[in-house]
Parts: sequence; C-alpha cells; structure tokens
Amino acid sequence: MTKLYQSLLLHYYGDLPVGMCSLRKNDGIRPGIIPWLGSLVVDPKYQKQGIGSMLIDMTLLKVKELCFKKLYLFAFDPAILEYYERLGWSQICMDEFTSHPVTVMEVDL
Repeated sequence: MTKLYQSLLLHYYGDLPVGMCSLRKNDGIRPGIIPWLGSLVVDPKYQKQGIGSMLIDMTLLKVKELCFKKLYLFAFDPAILEYYERLGWSQICMDEFTSHPVTVMEVDL
C-alpha cells in the first residue's frame, strides 16, 4: 500500500525562497482521487525562468516514486490553463472550491 503524506517543495535564490508547490493527498475537492499538486507559486520577480515547471517536474518524480499513475490539480484562473496544457496537463472537468468555479486537470505519469 502506498501512503501519501503532504510534501512541500521550495526553490531558493540564495537564502531567499522564490517558489513553492505542494503534493497533497487531497486539495479540498474530489476526495476519491489522489494525489494533488497544490499551491504552485513563484515570486513575480522570478517568473519566466522555469522555476514553476521545475517544481512541477520534481513533484512528478515524487509521485512516480510513490507508484501513482496520475497527478491532479485545480486552477481558479482560466488564464493559467494554457500554461499547464503546455506541460502536458489535460482539463477533465469543472468543479467548485469555496464557492468558486475551478478547472480540474490531470497529467498521466
């Protein structure tokens, strides 16, 4: 049996944290599917340098180590969907999180 505990990945520039994301068992919706990529954030001054995709890649490696076949996320902002699609993610449905519409996406590993 694979057990999944929440993990947090941080990216530093020197001693300054400039990016992060998390791997979660559940991200507050769809409790029947796991695991979830959550809280991908990169400081605007450090965006467009590949930090976000590197954090996602590191999370994908961890998910593969845990023998999962897919990783899920949800996005509030429709403008970010294209970013994830360029990285191989697919939209699978719409849902709600805290009364806000979100797009649920998945990527095959």
